[in-house]
Amino acid sequence: MTRHLRFHDARTEAKQALDRHIEILDNIKKHCIVGNEEKDEFLYLMAIPVIYAAWEGFFRISCSICLRRKFHVDRKLKAYEERYSTLWLQQEGFVNSFFDKLFNSVSLGKKPKKINDGRYAALTKFAGDIKAWLERPANHLTNFDDLVMTHSNINKEVTILNADIIGLDLKDVQLGRLDDLVGQRNNIAHGGLIDYPKENTINELMEYAEKLLNDFHASVAQWLKTS
Repeated sequence: MTRHLRFHDARTEAKQALDRHIEILDNIKKHCIVGNEEKDEFLYLMAIPVIYAAWEGFFRISCSICLRRKFHVDRKLKAYEERYSTLWLQQEGFVNSFFDKLFNSVSLGKKPKKINDGRYAALTKFAGDIKAWLERPANHLTNFDDLVMTHSNINKEVTILNADIIGLDLKDVQLGRLDDLVGQRNNIAHGGLIDYPKENTINELMEYAEKLLNDFHASVAQWLKTS
């Protein structure tokens, strides 16, 4: 059962996550750059998805720690900020059912009628479901990693979305090259790569990723102090 994450435990877990993923970056540098005496560009290529994986894994764990820090076992869902409780709401079956009924009651391309029995019935059922849902505590069996909004690659937009949900201050986190890292990773994954990357490109991505992890961790650490 998940319980409220105390500050000391949260700080320790966050630091462990940083150290573990910085070690991954160090291993990439060791095997693909420092130990790559023949300048094998295929090793440079293989470094890119692992650099991205280090960022995604670190990001997911760090955000999950923050979400667990905000969680209280007996607190009712209506007592949380909407942006936080909605993480649970979007997993509820009655929400998907409401959307399905709503869409089925709409005629695409036609102006909706003022009175629509289907929409009214769907909304009535949803109103009852949400009223009961708000009076319950959040599910303590939830896997908090799954609550992190990683519906796509962790690019700048997704990073900001999750930071807003938690309340992280990203003013000192440089996200400018994150979309470039994601794009290069996707090119490899989806067969869009034409040329092998050069050593200087991998060095730059490595330096950026390491700074990104450290700066994001600093933001998380500061948030934990005040949460």
